[in-house]
Amino acid sequence: MPDVGLLSFAEPLPEDARVIIKYSVEVNGLPVYQESYDVKKIELELKQHEATVTENWVRRIKCAVGCRKRHGFSACLTRCLADGQCCAKGHEECRKA
Repeated sequence: MPDVGLLSFAEPLPEDARVIIKYSVEVNGLPVYQESYDVKKIELELKQHEATVTENWVRRIKCAVGCRKRHGFSACLTRCLADGQCCAKGHEECRKA
């Protein structure tokens, strides 16, 4: 959090504050996939294509869940995030997330 005082802690962030959302998937504490998103960009995307943004965020959850029991988790996850297909080793026995 930026420096705040007892009277300013609940005020909105300054316009120049950079807010980032991080999506990270770890296996036993080791990161296998990471992405960062700028909230200003997401705000614009939500105004233009809210359904697509929502679908993409839900896909991030479904892909992690769907690839958990597949061979080649990291390859499966990377592929799934791109096109929504959970595939063993990233290319075999594909099914929709």
